[in-house]
Amino acid sequence: MLKRTVITVGLGFVGGWFATLFSLPLAWMLGSLFMVMGLSLMGVKTGVDKRLHRTAIALLGLFIGSRIQADELVGLVLWYPSVLAMLVYMGLMLIGGFWIFNRASIGRMNAIFCSYPGSMNSALVLAERANGDLRWIAISHSLRLVTVVSGAAFVASFFVDDVALASSSSALALVDILPLLLAPLCWWLARLLRIPLPEFLGPMAAGAIIANLGFDYSLPTGVVLTAFLVLGASVGSRFSGTQWSQVVSMGRYGITFALFALVVAALMAWLVSSFTQLAFVAVLLALIPGGVGEMAVIAMVMGIDPVYVVSHHILRLLLLIFMTPLMLRIVNQPLK
Repeated sequence: MLKRTVITVGLGFVGGWFATLFSLPLAWMLGSLFMVMGLSLMGVKTGVDKRLHRTAIALLGLFIGSRIQADELVGLVLWYPSVLAMLVYMGLMLIGGFWIFNRASIGRMNAIFCSYPGSMNSALVLAERANGDLRWIAISHSLRLVTVVSGAAFVASFFVDDVALASSSSALALVDILPLLLAPLCWWLARLLRIPLPEFLGPMAAGAIIANLGFDYSLPTGVVLTAFLVLGASVGSRFSGTQWSQVVSMGRYGITFALFALVVAALMAWLVSSFTQLAFVAVLLALIPGGVGEMAVIAMVMGIDPVYVVSHHILRLLLLIFMTPLMLRIVNQPLK
């Protein structure tokens, strides 16, 4: 298994590198996923050791947790009109998406995970724990992410000429090692306390605690990109034995859902901006189900408060995580 894991992750690295050349959103994850997926569909034997996969999940949990700031979530009280709109939007996305994907004959549980309005990483992690079929969930979210982020970036291009991203260090210093050691401890504690998804929620809690204690800490870029790379390669390897015709068929539903998400978000943003002083573009970026980082960067480029945008996405992420058990119980009930 070690040899196959090394080969699979190596192939994923090539895909991630190519994806960065085309500035694909979440390049190291989606590039890795598409490369390994394509080769798996052509018959290449791929696979990633489960222990490495779960370690990547723990690192992603730590990464997401380190971005959760309590003061940002407190600010949501002042923006309650758009928060209420976001809650309605979540409901419409889950119901509408479930209706769309249920027609793809992939099962009710898979349909609900395909319908998640944002957070591809969390949807994949939660779906795996529920024994969902990650192939279709990965396709639907990849198409949604590319469509939404590309559309938002296209809109932003009318406001600015160029986008400059700040560079971050990829070196692993001693101060970076301590949170990495804290993550497995919180993973173990979460498992001991029987918290659902302990390898994800435990490290996420650790990252949130560190961030809100006042420490200026963020995971090194290399560690985060490696986690994305491993998760993408792992999901891509799940396509072994799948037919291309199945992928194309599922892709139609994924694009339909992405367009549905954009149209409904635009309508909701227009309603909120019409009855409040909140700007249409700001509300739109807070609602559309793109990546948190990508939406924050676009917001900064357009002169919009990134805290406003990020706080909505973080709240939606937390709600989705804790709502998942209830939603699964509902969709798994037998039809009458």
